[in-house]
Amino acid sequence: MKPLHDSTADRNNPEQLRESAARDGYLLLRNLLPAADVIEIGQELAHTMAESGWITPDEPLETATADISKFCVEPQPAFMEVFHKQLSLKSMHALRSHPAIIELFDELFEEPTFAVPHFVTRLAFPQHEDYATPAHQDHVHFEGSKRNWAAWIPFTTVDEQRGGLAIAAGSHHDGAYDMRPALGAGQMIIDADLSEMDWRWSPMGPGDVLIHNCLTVHRGLPNSTTSMRVSVDYRYQPLSEPVGAKFLGVSHQMKTWDELYEGWDGNEFKHYWADLDLDIEPFEYRWYDRRDELAIAMGERADPEALLALENITLKHRDESVRERAKAALQILQSNA
Repeated sequence: MKPLHDSTADRNNPEQLRESAARDGYLLLRNLLPAADVIEIGQELAHTMAESGWITPDEPLETATADISKFCVEPQPAFMEVFHKQLSLKSMHALRSHPAIIELFDELFEEPTFAVPHFVTRLAFPQHEDYATPAHQDHVHFEGSKRNWAAWIPFTTVDEQRGGLAIAAGSHHDGAYDMRPALGAGQMIIDADLSEMDWRWSPMGPGDVLIHNCLTVHRGLPNSTTSMRVSVDYRYQPLSEPVGAKFLGVSHQMKTWDELYEGWDGNEFKHYWADLDLDIEPFEYRWYDRRDELAIAMGERADPEALLALENITLKHRDESVRERAKAALQILQSNA
């Protein structure tokens, strides 16, 4: 796999950054954020995992040993309990609006940036390669503007053993791919020849930021250490562009913002988008409905790749009849396991 192109030297050359971003669909910028601040927030995240027995307590996140017996993934309840604790941390909301990130996107967009409220912590247990985030595009999960970009920020060193995020350079030029259900976050994998893509990856550390367009294909690499890999995805777009309605809600739609804000001091970072004149587009479920129908059919054939998608459907699908069909398919799948 080729290394990522490092754009750090071009940080003060917005025109070059825009050219690289348009060509490759991503930018890697080292030390964009203060490493000490990122590590400190990482320790807050570590505390939530230690409380649930996922990692050894009172150790740096970098080296804390993960308890493999606690393995879980979204949308399973044990995972979501820790996940929502992390989304409740005020420091995570502050990091989303860090001036260095906003300034970068203001320059890339050549207009004011909207930091969308929705964000996700990525919690990769070690030694579970089958559940590494599959190759996918973010646009199908959120819709809205195609000028939406993600910022992937690791809270530990990311080397070959810990894995990290791989990018298919230039893949954003091909539009939205078809997909099928799969294990791993998002429960979708693009239906294309992945071996033909220009995959790139590089080691990263706290303070480094990797941004990519919502149509850029990317995937999580396996974590073969004994510790967790922990990162966050924030997302940004031009303020003038249409905003997918899903970007305004809490990830997985299982909590409200006010529930996450409970116990905070002051109102900073709360509902900051409420008074903005946003062009909000309703979520149309185009790709989700296709994924869900495929997952039910796969479950009825006892295909294990449908497991997480079926669990997700039974928990959250907006149509009760579809939830019931997914439950029946899940029972078939589990009885054949």
